[in-house]
Amino acid sequence: MAEITNIEWTDATVNFWWGCSPVSLGCDNCYAETWNNFRGNKQWGPGAPRRKIISAAASLRRLQKDADNFERIHGRRRRVFMHSMSDVFDNEVPAEWREEAFAAAEAADRLDIQFVTKRITNLEKLAPAHWLSSALPAERLSFGSWPRHIGVLMSVVTQREAERDIERLLKLKQRHRLPWAGISGEPLLEALRPRRLRVGKKLWLDGLTGHYLQDLGRGYTETIYHADGELPGPLPGLDWVIIGGESSKLARPMHPEWVRTVRDQCRAAGVPFLFKQWGEWKPVSEMDRDELTEVRARPEIQRVEGMPPVASFLTTPNQQMDFFKVGKSKAGRTLDRRIHNEFPRISA
Repeated sequence: MAEITNIEWTDATVNFWWGCSPVSLGCDNCYAETWNNFRGNKQWGPGAPRRKIISAAASLRRLQKDADNFERIHGRRRRVFMHSMSDVFDNEVPAEWREEAFAAAEAADRLDIQFVTKRITNLEKLAPAHWLSSALPAERLSFGSWPRHIGVLMSVVTQREAERDIERLLKLKQRHRLPWAGISGEPLLEALRPRRLRVGKKLWLDGLTGHYLQDLGRGYTETIYHADGELPGPLPGLDWVIIGGESSKLARPMHPEWVRTVRDQCRAAGVPFLFKQWGEWKPVSEMDRDELTEVRARPEIQRVEGMPPVASFLTTPNQQMDFFKVGKSKAGRTLDRRIHNEFPRISA
């Protein structure tokens, strides 16, 4: 179990167990499963026994004890990702393991804990009852019950997943007063439109602001949406969006237009956006002339030529793109020649 990490959006990782089961297209080339298989362990897949990490609680206590020192050096609180090699809302682990993890996370109130899950529907089923507002007396509901230092990131890698789950996440944020909630598009497999989520026959949701929209039909060039009329009350919007490409032997390329589409929507809505990485494949749009000349001269470097955005709902030009498989470190994390490194505003 690692306490420090090179993951761009966190400072440390803590796992109370290892192991998981695939539940999404984003799981196809899971780095954690690959590492698990490399070590010869068998903790992945439905019914596979997870491996308990005995030292996890002690490691979290050490990070908590070091909070003053970290804040003095960095001028902010330490971010801790739970769980990088598993899912905190995995229902295939013993209940006592989850209880230990939740209790330790609640006690670590000098840290900014980041829960990351592909199983958002399990949150109300598995989170401690006293964290959920429905378990509180009516007179205490206005204060909320979810720990103010624990936020939730949900994995979303396709538009279908976004339309299925973002509304659920925002309703959970509203119902249980989560201090912040975000989505992680890692690996992003197609363009996302978080501001246009179809949640009903003629009902849409702007996931970045939480406002519902009504489809009033098609105008001359595009569908017309309206935020007035008989619509559900607004939800709190997303607080953070992370996008990243895939880094594995079988990694899939990520078109830069997909990333720009999300970045531009976040910018318009004022939502923090973090671009983590291109992954294994680097688009030529992010290469300078010398780098492009070098990779084109090396036949051993795999390439994908003429890849279009391939998304019917995409409104940006159908720009084709060439990619070269140069590896994560060389591909880097610049988009349009700059680093996008924004974080949610946390008031804990």
